[in-house]
Amino acid sequence: MSSSEEDLNSEGSSRIYSPGAETQYCDTGTSSGGSETPCTLNGSARVRRKQKNALKDVAIMIVPEEKLAQAEQRARMHSANHKEVPAVQELVRCVALARISFGDFHWRMAHAHINLAKGYLHLKGQALQAKQHCEKAKDIMYANTQLPASEEERGEILRCLITMFLTLGQALTGLENLKEAEQSLLKSEKVADELRRAEEVTQEEMRQVDTKINLALGRLHVKEGRWGEAVASYQRALQLVQLGKGESSTECVPIYQELAAAELARGGHDNHVQYLLQAHSIVLSHAPSGEEEGKISLALAEAHTSSGRAEDHDMAEHYYQQSLRCYQAAMGPEHPLSLSVLDTYSRFLILAKNYQAASKLLQESLPAKLSTFGDFSAEVDETYRLLGGIELAQGRQRAAFKKFKKCLEIQTLLYGSQHKKTRATQQTVQLLSKSPELALVEGRTAADHLKQRPLFCAVIPKHSISGGTKGNVYD
Repeated sequence: MSSSEEDLNSEGSSRIYSPGAETQYCDTGTSSGGSETPCTLNGSARVRRKQKNALKDVAIMIVPEEKLAQAEQRARMHSANHKEVPAVQELVRCVALARISFGDFHWRMAHAHINLAKGYLHLKGQALQAKQHCEKAKDIMYANTQLPASEEERGEILRCLITMFLTLGQALTGLENLKEAEQSLLKSEKVADELRRAEEVTQEEMRQVDTKINLALGRLHVKEGRWGEAVASYQRALQLVQLGKGESSTECVPIYQELAAAELARGGHDNHVQYLLQAHSIVLSHAPSGEEEGKISLALAEAHTSSGRAEDHDMAEHYYQQSLRCYQAAMGPEHPLSLSVLDTYSRFLILAKNYQAASKLLQESLPAKLSTFGDFSAEVDETYRLLGGIELAQGRQRAAFKKFKKCLEIQTLLYGSQHKKTRATQQTVQLLSKSPELALVEGRTAADHLKQRPLFCAVIPKHSISGGTKGNVYD
């Protein structure tokens, strides 16, 4: 046998009998030796296996820098779809790939930590984790002594620093470390001024950066109770958005809401209402979703309620009804947000002494709350408490007693007998049980009933006349 024939035989035997290879025997008769011969898998299965192996080979051959770019793209996609868990997982993968690609002390490694910090803060609301990753990024940036290779890379480093200081300031604000938060946000302003002088930076990019910084400063000043400075920061952010996107942009809506809250905190009730009305008009002009319109309508209703003026009562009721309709249409009547708005509207009606309408709303919502939250839940407890208060305000002490007693049963299971809510309800039940309306039914024990029963001899009539003969008992 020639060497070429030996190679062919060895190749065929290794292909058929190699470890892990799948073989299949088919009945094609017997060979010259009288034994079965193996046949390969069918064509479609072999094609699928080749495709799978080819994908694995391609994945293996991708360089880490390209894998990093793919992971960053997937993280952005998950963030846009509000998928917190997979987005954070991709950001964690970006940190590992950045370390493999650039080393421990490259600015791109710091950039990966900053993106992860943003994910923890904005997607999951975990300020402490965000602070830790920002501080890690800061250590990397301060340890990096390598100069930027080009003006473009210098711009990327400045953007990285702005995001780092901004995210750190937001995280420290959430952690109530307000002094360090302000220092960090002011540093982001200084770096932004340096980035502004770069040639390749556009005005739109700087407007977006300045908007984020001013919004963060406004929220910080709100935490500090510096309402005037908070209003000024929000107004600057609003002007920047209006300059870049237009006065009717939907991006103005959340800024108007925060600006209105800051105005209300410093006593500017009329400005508070005006800002909310502007936000409401923007929402209505953009074919709003029910949830967004309901949120603005609820804020307007609460604004008119807080004024304390009699002429604002009808407007408040109008916006409460509009908000409730929007939430119920968008989410359904059994959604927790819809039920929460209904409770808020019911409290408004109770304060306005419209007890009949409030009682009707609460009674109609009770089945939905029982199915959504359960029989022994805080929401059902609050409903019975409000219903008890309505009955008590109308002088129906027996009905109020039943509602508060049901409320007491729920609170005892939820909070325990020694909780302050349970004890307060227990006192209300005890006071109601001593009322004249309930004294004849609820206040007496079995011993009290026995004591107040008439004597046996006083009930049974006499059947004989004293001193005479037996007479007719019916005479």
